[in-house]
Amino acid sequence: MIPVAKCPLCKGTINKKDVSLSLERLRLSRSPRVLVEIDSIVASLSTHWNLQDVDVCALLTEIENVNDNIVLESINKFKKKNGVDQGYGIKYLSAIIKNESKSYLLRQEYERKSLDRVPPKLKD
Repeated sequence: MIPVAKCPLCKGTINKKDVSLSLERLRLSRSPRVLVEIDSIVASLSTHWNLQDVDVCALLTEIENVNDNIVLESINKFKKKNGVDQGYGIKYLSAIIKNESKSYLLRQEYERKSLDRVPPKLKD
């Protein structure tokens, strides 16, 4: 019998071997500085929640295309708000990271568009 796990993203079943391979690949794509922060927040979340490799793999999959600086900033916000002590889980953390990424992209787009315009004239 092949050990299977339930994916928290799609609620489908996947082989545990595939989960470990995906987790390894996703961890290799991140910088060591970010992995230290992710590991520390996962360790603190594990005190309140029963987290498995599937959950960590789901988190890393959801934030796969997010910049490392945004991930670090979002984790720091989560820690400052005491998200672990308030009972927020790993899905809440991934939502914070994704929302922060969207906001960052929108700010970049606005700045890019505003640079194309001529600034208004100032009155003396």
